[in-house]
Amino acid sequence: MIRSIPSLLLRKRAAATVVGNGGLHTLSQMSSSSVNRCAPSDRSIIIDNRSTYYAGVSLLTQPNRNMTTAYQGIPGDGKHNSHLISDLIPFRATLNDGRRVEVDYFRHDEDIEEDEYFAGYALMNLIIREGRSWPFDQEFETVDDWRGYFLSHTAFVVRAINNGIDSSKNRNSSSAGEILGCFYIKPNFPGRCSHICNGGFITAPRFRRIGVGRLMGRVFLRAARDLGYKSSYFNLVFKSNKGSVLMWESLGFQRVSVLENAADLEGLQELDTAYGYRYDLEKLPDNYRP
Repeated sequence: MIRSIPSLLLRKRAAATVVGNGGLHTLSQMSSSSVNRCAPSDRSIIIDNRSTYYAGVSLLTQPNRNMTTAYQGIPGDGKHNSHLISDLIPFRATLNDGRRVEVDYFRHDEDIEEDEYFAGYALMNLIIREGRSWPFDQEFETVDDWRGYFLSHTAFVVRAINNGIDSSKNRNSSSAGEILGCFYIKPNFPGRCSHICNGGFITAPRFRRIGVGRLMGRVFLRAARDLGYKSSYFNLVFKSNKGSVLMWESLGFQRVSVLENAADLEGLQELDTAYGYRYDLEKLPDNYRP
C-alpha cells in the first residue's frame, strides 16, 4: 500500500521543526499528524517562530562544476565520482557508546518519506542558528539552495544502524535510521587549484562527544584521497571550538595559518581567531583504513 506523501513545503517544515526541537529524524519516524501540525500559514519556511530567508551563499550563476569553490556550487545529489570510492562507501563502524553506524550517501527519493535531503538541510540551518562553528549568519531558504552548497560534489551522512541512547543530559532514546552527522568533500578553489579540497562537518547536537566527528574526519581523509584530491585545506576552524581544534590536530592536520579577529560568533564578547588546517593527502598511507 502506498502512503500519501506530505507536500514539499510540509516536509521542509517538518524537518526544520524536528531539528529545532533537538532531534533529527526522517519523516518515517513522525506521525502524519505531527507533519500536518508543521504546516505554516504562508509559503515561507518558519523556524523558531520567525520567517527565515537565505541569500548569498550558493551564487549559482555559473553552471560549471569546475568553477565550484568552498562557498558555491551547483545543486547535486552528493554522489559526484562515487565510482572512485565504491570500495569504501558505505563504511560501517562502531562509535564510542557501542552504537553501530554507517557512513553513506544521502538517501533521496520523492516517492518515499525517508528523504534525507530534508534532514541535512534542517541540520545545516540548526548549526547556522547556533552561530558558533560556521561563518554563515543567514539560513538556507530552500533545499535546493542547501544542495548547491552541500551536495554539489560528494557528501555523506552518518546513519544509525541500531537503536541507542543519545548523548544529551536527559539520555533520550534514539532509533535506527537517525542522522547523527553529515559532511561534504569538494574543491576549495576553482580551476587550477581545484585539487585542493575542502570539507564541511556537522554533528547533530544530540550525538556529540561519542565519536561521530572523528569518524567523519577519518573517512574524509580516505575518501578525499581516493577521489583524486592532492591536499585538503580547512579555511576557518575557530579557536573557541576547542573540540574541533583538538580533533583535527590529532588526525594529523597541520595548522598553517592564523587569522585574528576573523569571526563574530554567538556567545563571545570579542571577535574570534580562525585557524587554517592543511593535510597532504599524497602522504596518506596506501593501506589507510578509517
